[in-house]
Amino acid sequence: MLKKSLIALAIAGAAISGITNAATLAVTGKTVSLEGNLNANLGNSILAAADANAVTITTGTAYIVNDLVTVTVSGAKYDKTITPTLVPAAGTTVYSFVDFSDDNTVRFRVTVADEASARVLTFAAWSLKTAGAVNKTDVKFASTAISTNSLIGSYDAAATDIAFSFKNQLSTTLTKLNGEVSTGNGRAEFTTNANQDVLTIANVDNAGVDALTIAKAVHVITGDFGWMIDYDATANSGNANGTLDVAELAVAITNAGCTSGVATMNSTLTSLTMTDTGVIAASCAIKLNNVGNAAGGSAITAPQSFTVTSTYTNAGGQAINVAAGSAGAFTLDGSTTNIPFLPFGSDYAQSITVTNTGSVVGAITVDIYYMGTKYTKTLTATSAAKSVTDISTEIAAFAAASGVTGNAQVTVVVNAPGIVTKALYYHKPTQDRVLTK
Repeated sequence: MLKKSLIALAIAGAAISGITNAATLAVTGKTVSLEGNLNANLGNSILAAADANAVTITTGTAYIVNDLVTVTVSGAKYDKTITPTLVPAAGTTVYSFVDFSDDNTVRFRVTVADEASARVLTFAAWSLKTAGAVNKTDVKFASTAISTNSLIGSYDAAATDIAFSFKNQLSTTLTKLNGEVSTGNGRAEFTTNANQDVLTIANVDNAGVDALTIAKAVHVITGDFGWMIDYDATANSGNANGTLDVAELAVAITNAGCTSGVATMNSTLTSLTMTDTGVIAASCAIKLNNVGNAAGGSAITAPQSFTVTSTYTNAGGQAINVAAGSAGAFTLDGSTTNIPFLPFGSDYAQSITVTNTGSVVGAITVDIYYMGTKYTKTLTATSAAKSVTDISTEIAAFAAASGVTGNAQVTVVVNAPGIVTKALYYHKPTQDRVLTK
């Protein structure tokens, strides 16, 4: 008894003087797949001691019978239905489980024999609840001893060490679509790399604890792919049946680096799906092709934006979903103005002007949308630099020749920057003038 009292007084003196040697808690951290751990059929929001490397505490000073040793966790909560253990590598000291004082703290009591300084203790058999974990969350352990002597209180604290780090299993990088559509080439191709624009999806598999073994990737890209119907034409080796079949799509949409990519398209040509079966590709390049202006290609809608959603699954169907995000955009090498309402016919007159504030002469292309049909013409008139061009008469003549005799929508495209287009119509019977743009 005298010996224990002397040891306690020694510890008290050290604590008061601030020179107590600190314990050391050590564990080699592991990466945890966030999606796999939270999946009810894989990790089920649990991390167990078996998932981790050994968690050890090296005492910085002697522990006395009846003192407590606490091990705290942050970034997760203890599963209180599982009883952890604290076992010394040598000696006769016994650490008995006391309780969980809260969701993040487990307590052990020194019940048999004092512990020596510099003893290695192994913290094991624990289980953690990880519900609510997010990307880049760290799970850390720390420990401290608590003396029964109130003069001493807490002592021999060990700083935290990281046991687990949650990461999204896949780190995805996109090289986005950025094609600039050429107005000078009928809007049927791009100004650079004329017949192709590419979306590249690159992935780093962080794997780790509870990782999914990816067996299939499905990338869904949304946008307007209407120009691809050109590959159905017999002139482009299609079967001219009005739809894009598998063989035609294989020409319209090619890929590089994908494991085993196969493209499909919905009937409205607004949703492209690339299904890549097999081990996840480090880099899957999805190539959008066009036949080009010289081959009489259709106009490529621009400007427009694209989105992509990716789903990665393992053989059991467990999935990692990458939320919809930008897949890039097509731009136009000029200016586009949409006139949402402009009536034509004998009761109406139109005034449409194009003001060019820049220094580049631009060709003017007009699209008239009427009764579900699109009529397109490149006007004789051009937009001269730093000038105003009246295109009213030419558009009215084009509308009449196309049979447009009612309410229409008009798009004016000028392949020059710094363009301002204005439009109004005049209703002859009422003499009303309405500015529509």
